Amino acid sequence: MSSWIKNINLEGDRTIWGVVLALSLSSILVVYSTAGWHFLFSHITKLLLGLFAMYVVHKIKFKYFSKIGQLGFLFSLFLLVLVLLIGVSVNGASRWLQIAGQQFQPSDVAKLAILVYMARQISKQRDSLHDFKELFWHVLGPLILVCVLILPNNFSTAALVFINGLVLMFVGKIRIKFIAAIIGFAFVGALTIYATAKFTPLGTKIMPRSATWVSRIDSYFVDAKGDEQTKDFQQTQALVAIQNGGMTGVGPGKSTQRNILPYSSSDFIYAIIIEEYGLFGGVLALLFYLILMFRAIRIALRVESVFGSLLATGLMFSLVFQALINMLVSVEVLPVTGQTLPLISMGGTSIVFSCIAIGIVLSVSRDATDRKYEKA
Repeated sequence: MSSWIKNINLEGDRTIWGVVLALSLSSILVVYSTAGWHFLFSHITKLLLGLFAMYVVHKIKFKYFSKIGQLGFLFSLFLLVLVLLIGVSVNGASRWLQIAGQQFQPSDVAKLAILVYMARQISKQRDSLHDFKELFWHVLGPLILVCVLILPNNFSTAALVFINGLVLMFVGKIRIKFIAAIIGFAFVGALTIYATAKFTPLGTKIMPRSATWVSRIDSYFVDAKGDEQTKDFQQTQALVAIQNGGMTGVGPGKSTQRNILPYSSSDFIYAIIIEEYGLFGGVLALLFYLILMFRAIRIALRVESVFGSLLATGLMFSLVFQALINMLVSVEVLPVTGQTLPLISMGGTSIVFSCIAIGIVLSVSRDATDRKYEKA
């Protein structure tokens, strides 16, 4: 595969290219099994669009993403405000914008844009970020703003973006006491939102989706006590699929749970992977994501630019962390979040922007591989 990659002029880390192509091909098999021919063509089209975007992006010198990140951050704020005003409601959540008949989630744009913007700010302002006011103005404030705009319709994505931002700050050597304080305030804030939504009518008036968050959290913890009557239906069916799969799986296309398990082609696709390909298939999928993280860390250590190092680590961590959350939800370690499995789940903008993020990492890896370092 590495020689084939070289022949078609793909630059950067060949291992990342190989893993991405393997995951993409795997997604075609699993999406066909769970969604059938009707949605397969759409999935392949979006997958090819994502791979093309990744190819184009990886040809751009990563130093240019510093300016692009600024514009992307401002544009994502505009989209997040717009979706709150005129968003299309699907399953009770106004997370989508519709343009020319096509729907997309602005949060997918924001997840990528805020990390690129924060990487730029940390690298540019790193000498002044020992002061909390400077940290808040240049880094933390923009992160909180994006999370607040995402929060009303998508708590899990807002939490995911916030955690990704904290990890980027840690990698950027922001003072631990600052990060610890931020985590403490965030925890208190999350508890306040939960209590307000659960015990007062105010929470649901401000954020209608908060009732769903409370229901999922309560269902998860009641389930942990063994109350079969209140188990989350999705996680129950996911566990049945995992049990059916055993060590070796029932075989490709032979899942019995794909027509029973809601969102089997997106949120709970990992359960179907284990059902059809067994524990070996599930572990292999996990291994692929861990390889991506390992290669990104290796790139970050080799590139001389602070900005490039933060880009490689932050963007790949966000993708791998989302994959881990999806897997942990399927095996009932975490409550239901609605996060897809990157590069495998059927989707639209999530696939495209995951590929763009990997393209940026590959752009950084070009300089790390060729040892043509650029100071960002």
